[in-house]
Amino acid sequence: MYNLLLVDDEPWILKDMEQIIDWEGQGFRLIASVSGAEAAEAILRRQRIDVVISDIRMPGKSGLDLLRSARRIARDTLVVFMSAYSDFAYAKQALEQGCFSYLLKPVSETELLDTLVRCKERLGERERELIDRREADQAMRFLEGIGKDQSIRRLMDGLARQDTALESSQPYALFACVRAEAALEPEGLLPLDELLADSRLPSYRSRVSASRWCYLIGLSQTPDGRSVAGLYRRLCRLIRQQSWDIGLSAVSPVASRSGKSYHQAAMLADTSQLTGRHGVHRYKPGINRAVPDLRERIIKADRPEQLKALLIEIRRGLAGGTIHYSGLAELHHLFIVAVDRLLQPELAGGSDSAVSQELLMHYGDAGELLEDMASHLETRSRRRDEEPAAQLIVEEVVREVDLMFAHRISLKELARKHYISPNYLSHLFKQEKGQSFIHYLIHRRLQAARMLLEQEISLYEVARMVGYDDYAHFSKLFKKHLGHSPLDYKNHIKRQQQFVQDDMARDPQDEHN
Repeated sequence: MYNLLLVDDEPWILKDMEQIIDWEGQGFRLIASVSGAEAAEAILRRQRIDVVISDIRMPGKSGLDLLRSARRIARDTLVVFMSAYSDFAYAKQALEQGCFSYLLKPVSETELLDTLVRCKERLGERERELIDRREADQAMRFLEGIGKDQSIRRLMDGLARQDTALESSQPYALFACVRAEAALEPEGLLPLDELLADSRLPSYRSRVSASRWCYLIGLSQTPDGRSVAGLYRRLCRLIRQQSWDIGLSAVSPVASRSGKSYHQAAMLADTSQLTGRHGVHRYKPGINRAVPDLRERIIKADRPEQLKALLIEIRRGLAGGTIHYSGLAELHHLFIVAVDRLLQPELAGGSDSAVSQELLMHYGDAGELLEDMASHLETRSRRRDEEPAAQLIVEEVVREVDLMFAHRISLKELARKHYISPNYLSHLFKQEKGQSFIHYLIHRRLQAARMLLEQEISLYEVARMVGYDDYAHFSKLFKKHLGHSPLDYKNHIKRQQQFVQDDMARDPQDEHN
């Protein structure tokens, strides 16, 4: 039920308007009928009014004065004017100043009902927008909390204050990340929501990107293998009709840090990039069990032949399920560093690692990443003549990145334009710029993000506008490279801007006194 206020200086018109229709039957509660703009303004200050229907010409303050006051006092109130045909110039002015509509006197029931229908539509749109904004803000704070590695209990406390199904009294929890091949809207998740509700598992879900969602699921009893296995089986049955991957973290006490558990689930949601098969993937402690030994042997390698043999073992580990994509990302970084150390020392040094999600974005799958490692070793092993066009190629690539950084940029596509291999372009880029292509792109995107965060744009939109559909990934990179989260940076900018505005608005006479 929406609140409505009638305003007219003619008592008989107010009486007719009160009786012209069944206001409550149309979804409006008639709060009051008043004879002037001053009385209407007093009511607007005291309580929420959704719609004001007012005469436009009144003694003293006019309807236009009331409209201007409503813009200051109650910005979301819709103002509808009643006017005689001869007052059309006023009505035109009112529309220009932001009134919602106007009615010609004498007001007909049909015209009034039509206007009220449009008022309800507009108010309904605003309510949905408000709900969407609140949900988006809640999701951003949830993902920011993960980015700051807050405890799961603290995340739950924050969600409990927002009337979600999760309660901080839940002793255990797990994360689930859902990844679809195409955009996934909330309606598409209803089967999963119903499954969790039927299983009596309280949960909260947050959009991470257009095609990825994160669930935090509370467990009220001590977890055992059977209960988690039961959830796993139900999820497997659910996604037989879906082109989804679902990654499940290990079950953790709510006192645990959230970052580790979330990234377990997020990592497993990318499993089909390795296997080519969609499914539900549970975290197991030995998921990267081959990585520690390979890591040590890559670091200790003192001949290119040893690295070539290790590539074969990495392929076997991927095929045998003892190396996941996150482990491959680490080994890729160590392998490139080891090759440069052995075969081109002048390029060695510096921490140029990239998280698995960045590598997925630029290489596509594990096979291409392995191909890059093998190509890197082969290229460095060959004696190479100086390439006079190297600087020109890199500068052209830099210009293209500076123009297109917000789009999906593939090193492979850029290399194809210059008729060279992606590996050789990567080598040239680092040689000329002192940093990898991926890290230059990240720096350029974050530079643009800082400027956008100074404007009235949502955090999710900022991430999307600089090329990151996954807000959690964007937030993690922002904090890693700039030292604070996007939310903290935006709040800092807002405080600075408010300080400047307050300083400019301060009365010079006050400062003199």
